Amino acid sequence: MQKYGGTSVDGAERLRAVAKRVAAARAAGHELVVVVSAMGHETDRLLALAHEVAKRPSRRELDMLLTTGERVTMALLAMALGDLGVEAISFTGSQSGILTDGAHSAARIIGLRPERIRAELARGRVVIVAGFQGVNPETREITTLGRGGSDTTAVALAAGLGGRCEILTDVPGVLTADPRVVKNARVIPRLSYRSCSTLAHLGGPVLHARCVDLAAAHAVPLAVRSSFDDSAGTEITEGDVEGPKVHAVTHREDVSIVIAEGTAGARGEARALLEAVASEFPELEFIAHEQDSDAHGALVWIGSNADAERLKQEFRSLKGPGGEWRLDVTRGAAFVSVVGLGFGAREAVRAEAALEKSAIALVAQRATPTALILRVASADAARAVRALHAEFLED
Repeated sequence: MQKYGGTSVDGAERLRAVAKRVAAARAAGHELVVVVSAMGHETDRLLALAHEVAKRPSRRELDMLLTTGERVTMALLAMALGDLGVEAISFTGSQSGILTDGAHSAARIIGLRPERIRAELARGRVVIVAGFQGVNPETREITTLGRGGSDTTAVALAAGLGGRCEILTDVPGVLTADPRVVKNARVIPRLSYRSCSTLAHLGGPVLHARCVDLAAAHAVPLAVRSSFDDSAGTEITEGDVEGPKVHAVTHREDVSIVIAEGTAGARGEARALLEAVASEFPELEFIAHEQDSDAHGALVWIGSNADAERLKQEFRSLKGPGGEWRLDVTRGAAFVSVVGLGFGAREAVRAEAALEKSAIALVAQRATPTALILRVASADAARAVRALHAEFLED
């Protein structure tokens, strides 16, 4: 199983390069299923176009629109392979038997029926699958899996068909930091599913968190490699890898923190509000629900500025009847995280001292066994990453 990201298939020249790589693997005797993303920034372009023609595009129609990006890539790659004398056939998510629930724009895979893929592999063909998409078996509606969903498609198919999954992208593997921020960031040769999942959930840009968790659940051997060379990349395996406690520093910048505070006549109203936000704004991450004995409560999310602004505009209609609730949005936050194993007070002190030495104000810090999560101003995020990388990962 191979998966190629958008930058790897961005245009005719890169598609031909991917085709040559796939053809070489097929010539070496490998059965191949290849999952592809939309080319370059095509998904962003289509989203922008949708919001130009409609103030609030329906999620159902957005799914119909956005799935076209991957369909273009899959067909072109199949053509490029045919030009090299390699028999190939392209399938959409629904043709591949990827079954999902009905949540448009944030669907979850609930089953696989890859009979057509198996049949074409038996005929000696390379199968090209459009990532990011599936079909709800009850309604027959096309759905999408959310951002990074092509990674999840690839791992799900590897789990269903058996075998290894390679994520091929524009970086040489999972790195110790974003190379655009830390020039001497280096490839991490091996990571456990647990550490890689933590890294992905806290902002690591290479892998989608859901795909790592799915790989762990089904023990799918997973690798991240460059699509532009033959370097070894990063192997992601079962069990914690021996070595230093700190694996990487990652970050999320320009994040909004959304806090809904109010008095609910019953706990059920907070739950109803939570469900409404989850339905309308699935990309917002829910992180806290607190309620005291007087029914004063707070719900807290983090997410993009755009989602937070939309939620603020539509909050009144989401609340429904009942208690009094108000919404506060804090923009310009950033979270910089040190990811590894066995963190304690000593590592927290080192992190705070490193930020202080670089004159970076620490707003808040939270420690887990696998991460130190530090909140700073968004303007300080890059400097904080460099300071923490120097402290924990450089001699």
